Order: sequence, then C-alpha cells, then structure tokens
Amino acid sequence: LTLVNLRSVFSGAAALSVLAAVLTVPLMMGDFDLSVGYNTQVLGAVVVTLMAFRGWDAGSSIVVTLVIGALIGTLLGALIAWSKVSAFVITLGAGILLQGVELRITQGHTIFQGLSQSYIKLAQEKFLTFTLPVWIALVVSIILWYVTRHSVLGRRMAAVGGNQEAARLSGINVERMRTVGFIIVGVGAAVAAVIITSQAASDYADAATGLLIPAYAGVFLGAAVLRPGEFHIWGTLIGVLFMSIIQNGLTLMNYGSSTANVVQGAIFIAAVLTSRIGRQRT
Repeated sequence: LTLVNLRSVFSGAAALSVLAAVLTVPLMMGDFDLSVGYNTQVLGAVVVTLMAFRGWDAGSSIVVTLVIGALIGTLLGALIAWSKVSAFVITLGAGILLQGVELRITQGHTIFQGLSQSYIKLAQEKFLTFTLPVWIALVVSIILWYVTRHSVLGRRMAAVGGNQEAARLSGINVERMRTVGFIIVGVGAAVAAVIITSQAASDYADAATGLLIPAYAGVFLGAAVLRPGEFHIWGTLIGVLFMSIIQNGLTLMNYGSSTANVVQGAIFIAAVLTSRIGRQRT
C-alpha cells in the first residue's frame, strides 16, 4: 500500500477502464461487442504506422485514429441494428476480420521505430502525481456518466435497454440509439489504442486481446455494486479497479499468468451471476 504502487495500478488500468466504460453503454441497451479487443489492436496499428511509415505528427495520427474508430463503430452498429442479427455473431465475425486487417498492416512485426517523442511522452507526463492516461480514463468516465445519466440521449438509451418495442412506440429511433452505442465503443477503442501504444512506445501483436474478459468482468462486477443489476459507469470503474488491484496483488506475490486467468475467470462468472440475481430482484 504505497503511492508508487497506486500509481502503477492506476496507470495499468487506464486503457482497461476506457474499454470497460464504453462497453457499458451498449450493454445498457442489451448489446455486446466481442470485437473490441481486435478493434483496439487495429487502431493501435493505425496510429503507430501513420507516424512510423507516413511521417505524420502525433496529433494528426491520433485524430485520424479516432475518426476511423468512429467509422468502424458506425458500420458495426448500423449492421447489427438494422439487420436484426445478433450482436454476438456480427461482432465475433468482425473480430476475426479486424485481426486479419491488423496482421495485414503490421505484417506481424512489432513497430517501435519512428514514433513521435511527443506521443511517447503522452504516457509519461504527470499531472497531480498521476500520468496523463489516468486522467484521460477519468475524463472519459465522467463524460459517459453525464451522457448516460443526465442527458436526453442517456434516457433514450435506458428506455431501449428496458424494452425496445415500448421505446419504439414512444417515438425513439431504436436502431439509431443502438448504432450510437457502438460508435461510442469505436471511439473508446481508439482512445485505449493510443494509451496502450504510447505506454509501450510501440505496437505489438495481441496488445489488447487480453483486455476483453477483464473489461466485461469489470462491467458486470460494477453491475453488482452500488445499483445491483444495473449497468452504470461508476460501478464499472470500481469493478475495473478491483480487478486491477487483484492482478497487481497476484503479480507482487509472484503468481503466474495461469493463476491470474483462473482468478479473473472466477470473478467474471461470479460478477455475471450476481448481476443476474440483482436484475431479477429489481
């Protein structure tokens, strides 16, 4: 229990917090996105290759990556919402497709040369003792909390999650709301990609695929606290920090990745069951 270790936990949880926070939005409407890890990897490859091979500056590369993330989210969301096909099926297929795109971009190589120094410093600069990725994750969480809890858009999303047919009869464009949810995930994946690649000062294979289960575990764990059975941003943030602290503790006690996987999987199952029980009671 030291400030140094706390900084390490928060910095390590920054990208995971962003992914979990944005995944909370479609979950509020009953949708899942299984492609978010591969989406993050593709966007990480994009932002790095723009600097390394195209000579772009950090700012332009980040902006383009955010736009591409929004476009991917728009395509996925529109396809899922208007085709009526299960989000599980579409995003699973999209994940395989995006994995191929990422390998096509990077050719399976780790890219670390040619990155802008200002981009690398993004993960190193500190404000009030914590690095910028921590504050970025906090800002993302605050924005999403406000949107989902204190805006017309958030109330419409909640209505869609409660009963899609009733929401449609009340004049809400259900397909558009669901699409917006996936757009938010796409932009969040871009933000997470920037955090991951700036912290590693490189882009490497499978940089984000291992974040999918911990992100969903954090979301479902969050649905078991504060407001049982209800997905919400602050609960998600608490769930992610809980998972990150456990991971940190296992690392400090020299447990291997196999033990961490067992523990994370067990927590995920417990979180889903607890969330389900909470929903039945409400």
